[in-house]
Amino acid sequence: MKNGIILLLLLSLSACKYSTLPNNTKILDSSQDDNLGGTGTDSTDVRAMAERMAREIAGINWPKAGVTPRVALLPLDNQTRFRIDPKLLQNKLVKDLVNFSKGQVSYLARDSEQAVMAERAKKRAGMYDSGKTTVAMAGADYLLKGEMRSLSKASKEGVSDYIVYSFQLIDAESGVILWMGDYETKKMGQTGVIYQ
Repeated sequence: MKNGIILLLLLSLSACKYSTLPNNTKILDSSQDDNLGGTGTDSTDVRAMAERMAREIAGINWPKAGVTPRVALLPLDNQTRFRIDPKLLQNKLVKDLVNFSKGQVSYLARDSEQAVMAERAKKRAGMYDSGKTTVAMAGADYLLKGEMRSLSKASKEGVSDYIVYSFQLIDAESGVILWMGDYETKKMGQTGVIYQ
């Protein structure tokens, strides 16, 4: 009886690795390697990068003690050869930032730097932020800008891609950089994997 229970537990744990559906489709944990290869960004990179950047930003000593800073996250600028949905990275980063900050920082999603600059002009004119009798849309104190850049090589042996995800936390008023961070990957493999 005891051996049967142990065998059942071992079988259920091995089944947690992935599930197979019709047509040999496998359901993987998002942190698990898919074994398809490729040298671009994959789910493990997105998860690791977002968690690392969120931890670093959560540890910043903000200039105005006692005031909750408001950070506008701008879409990630992809300068690599890979077609990647920048909103996927931004959304994952926002989720991790909100979770790691534990209410110490407020995050505002914005569609572009131009929108933030227009917001800044309105903020200076008194059209944003809370007043004594009204509550208006919060204006950004800081901008979190990110970009992806790569160095790619190819030969008859295969391809190699070095990708750097760089982030800057910039004071929206002065343009002073408060913090910078990056996450990098380097992968080598065969050609033939298509990223969508």
